Order: sequence, then structure tokens, then C-alpha cells
Amino acid sequence: MQSMLFPTLRTKRLVLRPIARTDTPFIVRHFLDPQVQRYLLDEEPFTTEAQAAAIIDFYLERPDLPYNRWIVVRKSDGEPLGTCGFHRWNPQHRRAEIGYDLSPASWGHGYMREAVRAMLAHGFGTLELHRIEAIVAVANAPSANLLCRLGFQREAILRDYYFRDGVFHDHQLFACLRGEER
Repeated sequence: MQSMLFPTLRTKRLVLRPIARTDTPFIVRHFLDPQVQRYLLDEEPFTTEAQAAAIIDFYLERPDLPYNRWIVVRKSDGEPLGTCGFHRWNPQHRRAEIGYDLSPASWGHGYMREAVRAMLAHGFGTLELHRIEAIVAVANAPSANLLCRLGFQREAILRDYYFRDGVFHDHQLFACLRGEER
């Protein structure tokens, strides 16, 4: 079922459509890829198909949560390339956090830049957000560079923000205010 708040979004080359149960094979393949998991340090890495498939349940079975997830699909061939969405959407304070991930075969083609631009337009437009945040692992330079190119500013280093694999990991807090997006 498609949400009125989080409908399908279209760009020149992409469709961002709400996650569905039919996405299970892609989600399992995508989130079991160690390169995709490399900077997703907020949870332990997935090791089973059931863990990866549970992502779909999280988004479909609790529509009351302030989260959404789109599957990023290439228009030309219908190939799913990754996911993106809003986290911690807070209508009262008119802010949300975004998250995104892309399959390694699609890196370097500008797909995520196009997808995040669509998310920003939706967030500042339909959702009437004033602030959109992103939390990025310090070591994830490509993601930090993407955000800066789109108008985000680095506001802080979140020291020892996530604990995974017996190690604390620093993250960067980026934010873009309405009107700063590029």
C-alpha cells in the first residue's frame, strides 16, 4: 500500500517506490553484501536471509513509525539499485533524518545524488520540513562528499556514536536547512 506522505517519486533516470514484499530477493542480496554493510554501523551486520528480509517487515508492519523506505529503481531496465528513506521524521519540529545505500555495481553513476535530490524536494515540499539531517560514518568519504555537494553542512563529530564489532565508531552529523539544498 502506498502512503500519501511517502508516494512514488520519479527523477530523470530513477523511480523511488515504497518498499514491498516482492522486494525480498533484492533486499536479501543487497543487505548481505559486505560492501553495502561496510558503513551501516548502527546495527550488527546481517548474516542471514531472514535478518535482511526483516527490513521489509519493519517498514510494512508498523506504518505508525516515523520512518519510510523507498527502493531506488533504474527506469531504463527496472533494476533495483539501492534504498533510501526518511528516519526519525518529527512533524512538530519539522525535521527528519535521511538514510541511503547503493549496490556497489551502481556506484559512481550519480544515482544516489539524483535520489537524494528527490528526497530533499519531497522533504522540504510535501513534508514541509525545515531541517534534514544525515549521520555518516567518519570513514565514509563518498557519502560525506555527496551531502556537501547537495548543500548539507557538517555540524558535528559524534564521538563513539555506534558500537559494533567490539569497537566504537565516530560519525558526522550533516544538516541541510530549507533553501540551502542544491
